[in-house]
Amino acid sequence: MAQMMDKVLTILKKILFFGVFPLAFVVFIFFLGEQFEVGRLGAVASCEEAANKNTCLRSKGYLPQAPYYPDLGRRYIGGFARMVGGDLGASYKEPVAAPPAPPAEGDAAAPAAGAAPTAAAPGAAPAGTLPPPAAIPPLPVSPPVPAKK
Repeated sequence: MAQMMDKVLTILKKILFFGVFPLAFVVFIFFLGEQFEVGRLGAVASCEEAANKNTCLRSKGYLPQAPYYPDLGRRYIGGFARMVGGDLGASYKEPVAAPPAPPAEGDAAAPAAGAAPTAAAPGAAPAGTLPPPAAIPPLPVSPPVPAKK
C-alpha cells in the first residue's frame, strides 16, 4: 500500500510541477500584459484631445502605432495579452471616427457641383458643427424648494 501511495504522490508532484505552475505563470503574464494595455489605452484616451496626438503619446512613454511600446519586455507581454485577450473576445482597437455623412439632395448648404471645398484655418473649429448661440433654447428653471420648518 505504501508503494502505491508513493507512486500517486510522485504523479501528483509531477502534475503540479509541469501542469499547474506553468499555467499559473502564463495567467500571471496575461494579467500583467492586461495592465500594460490598460495603461496604454488610458494614455490614448488622455491624448485624444491633444493638438499632436503622436507627441502626447510619446511623452507618456508609448508609441503612436504598433508595436505601441518602446521596450521589448512590455512589447512582448502586451502583445501576448492582446493575442490571448483577442481570442477571448476583447477588443483593443482604438475607435476610428466615422466619415461625415454626404449632404442631402436638397441641402442648400451643400457646395455646388464642381466647386472646390474651402479649407478652414488650422486650429479653427469646423464650420457648421454647432448651432449659433441664439438657436440654443435656455435650460428650464425649476421653482425654488421651500425650506422645511
